[in-house]
Amino acid sequence: MKDTQIVIKRFCFTLGGFFLMCMSLWSETAFKNDICVPSKLYMLSGVENRVYVEAILKRWRPYNDFVRFSGTCTFSEKLHRVASVKKPENGTYMLVDLVNSDNFQVIKEDSVTICVGKKGSGSDKVTVQILGDSFVNGAFFKEALLTQSNVPGIEMVGLRNVLGVENQYDEGRGGWTVKKYFEIPKGGYTSYHGYMQPEGDMRYWGDCIFWQNCFRVKNGEIKDWNKVYDCSRYDRCLEYFDEQTGFLLHPRKNDLMYDSALQSYMIYDGKQWVKTIIDEDSWKFNYGKYLEMWKLEAPQFFGQMLGLNDFRDSLSADYTSWNERIAEMKESYYKAVPKGKFMILIPCSTCGSLDNVRGDFTLRQNAAMWQLRKNIIDTFDNRESEGYYLVDVGITIDNENGYRMNNEGLQVGNPHPYPNYPTMGIPIAAFIQYFRGR
Repeated sequence: MKDTQIVIKRFCFTLGGFFLMCMSLWSETAFKNDICVPSKLYMLSGVENRVYVEAILKRWRPYNDFVRFSGTCTFSEKLHRVASVKKPENGTYMLVDLVNSDNFQVIKEDSVTICVGKKGSGSDKVTVQILGDSFVNGAFFKEALLTQSNVPGIEMVGLRNVLGVENQYDEGRGGWTVKKYFEIPKGGYTSYHGYMQPEGDMRYWGDCIFWQNCFRVKNGEIKDWNKVYDCSRYDRCLEYFDEQTGFLLHPRKNDLMYDSALQSYMIYDGKQWVKTIIDEDSWKFNYGKYLEMWKLEAPQFFGQMLGLNDFRDSLSADYTSWNERIAEMKESYYKAVPKGKFMILIPCSTCGSLDNVRGDFTLRQNAAMWQLRKNIIDTFDNRESEGYYLVDVGITIDNENGYRMNNEGLQVGNPHPYPNYPTMGIPIAAFIQYFRGR
């Protein structure tokens, strides 16, 4: 272990004529605290914009050092754990200081520019897609984007119905990672996504048995929660498929499906479905083909919120492959939507308190997710000219009060801050309102 000192202390005493020596041996690791914030924060006018300390502070030792706020922005409150801005002004800045708890010297200072989106402005249609894991699957953004008046004219684009809202769609799949969106969906209970596609004219529509199961879920024939979770919310897609076979109702030449029962790809040759062998190594993340196949309007704003399932339990993660896939996703999106905006939604670096029912080591998870947060900011911040836009969703999460509690006062549902969902989407709403029409 780097910078480790071994300290030995000797305690001598006499007991019953015998001389005893006790030695205690332990290691003390040199620890250096840190904070991590992006260069811009997007705030929405007319609402409370909260910045939680736990999200930005390196917390291997959570009670070491302090975070203090200042700057030209007008704060409505500055407390030990949170700072709030009710009336954000565009172009003002927030100073975030890390203060040593021993000598009260400033260890680090970051300056953050405030970008303000005007709540409720705009009458034109604005199209948005959000891709992600269980946070997106559970529509964490619903209140901020859809049920409030923050973003007029919003139409969300995707294959799955937004939970609890009619005629709005997303691309959320619980438990998924960035890697999963770069895999070919096969299997009766593997949620279909349309991004991975073969080269040329072939268009991949998924596993026919998966679509059969989606019909069975819709008809109430499948009640197992895990299977319903993976095969539900695809209502808009089912009109494309035969309920009995799961194959496309009106296939075109070179349409491609997979049949798990036959363990084979099936291609439509213009007259019938026939077995075929496919080189899976040549498949790519193809956003344009996905939009064309499903007749989806190109979203002006595309956001991905992933990383929690990738890295929550890893303190020694290598982010190289993850970063490369984010870059590939971004390039594919801009090839299809040159004037769009690609948002990297910074995920939670607060997974709850240590004391919770499931027994998760949440303090360790918080540390692991802070490292991912730092990787995202170090790698992608200040690269707007290349099409990367960071939107800090994680900074809005209250690690202590943002979670459900049971009758004994213990957090449940970790790492999902369900009570915090109504406010987590505010930075996304602010980003959309800031850039809409520009």
